[in-house]
Amino acid sequence: MRIVFVLLVLGVSFFGIAGPQLAGRVERVVAGNTISVRIEAVLAPLSGFFPGTVIQARYVGVSFSEAEAENAYALNSLLVGGKQVFLEVEEKAGAEDGSVLAYVFLDREGWLMVNAILVATPVFSFVPTPGANRYDHLLKYFDNPPSPPSLVCSVLYSWNEAGRHVGERACVEGPVASVGTSRGGDVFLNLGKPYPDPNRFTLFIPARHVGKFEVVFGPRFWTNLLGRTVLAQGEIRLYQGVPEIELSDPSNLSIP
Repeated sequence: MRIVFVLLVLGVSFFGIAGPQLAGRVERVVAGNTISVRIEAVLAPLSGFFPGTVIQARYVGVSFSEAEAENAYALNSLLVGGKQVFLEVEEKAGAEDGSVLAYVFLDREGWLMVNAILVATPVFSFVPTPGANRYDHLLKYFDNPPSPPSLVCSVLYSWNEAGRHVGERACVEGPVASVGTSRGGDVFLNLGKPYPDPNRFTLFIPARHVGKFEVVFGPRFWTNLLGRTVLAQGEIRLYQGVPEIELSDPSNLSIP
């Protein structure tokens, strides 16, 4: 199960699909599962699409109830609003309102699928789209994702003693005192003391791995962690005098 989970999180290109055909920027979030995109480039042969034109794209397989419409819109806006996105278009099917049916990605390589990230949250659910089923197995999986495995810690330190064990691989536990993000998208969880207190312990998630954590814990999960106690596993190291663990795998983070 662990191997399957990693493959599904890290890349749908494993399944032999060509990948995104269009690159564009989101001009407007129309609804929880629909966006307006200005095409910036055509990355693969695709008739009827040209740079500079604006299309309305609906996420394949992504649905939400009327009661969740406001939350769905907010989540979609947080995830893609104003951002560059990459679309894999369903050429054999279209929406009733004329929207293009698409799988939308946050990266050109097609590793981070917005459709899958959304259906992994409680707000959205997977509903099959007639004529568009190439990723149904993936979306079904994320509609009911497995819980992160419990951490097995042979060595456990509290946040305020971990700094004395630099170089060791261990679990570190502590309350989240502050959270932060960099311009590049890195995420920082500061345990025990808030930034910039030099006595804090930091959990550092590089931007290139943040999407994997959002699939497991939800979009922008770090915004709801203040005051909560978390547990992380990894090598304890010093960065500019502050002890930290760098996280690249969601299985090394536990959020009770």
